[in-house]
Amino acid sequence: MGKSKEVKKFLDNFSEKSFGKSKTKCEEQNICVFCHNVVRMEDFRDDLSRKEYGISGLCQKCQDDVFGV
Repeated sequence: MGKSKEVKKFLDNFSEKSFGKSKTKCEEQNICVFCHNVVRMEDFRDDLSRKEYGISGLCQKCQDDVFGV
């Protein structure tokens, strides 16, 4: 298994245990892993926030709540 597949599997397992839904399934449905609201790329503040969505699956509001913005 390649490193990117290992990371993807880890993130899916983590989000499944933490939020009740896999990151991959949420991305396919364009929803946030935490609040399950619809995610639109234009709602993100900047490229860094879009990158964070790719890592965590959190929408802009949830990122702001988690990171204290």
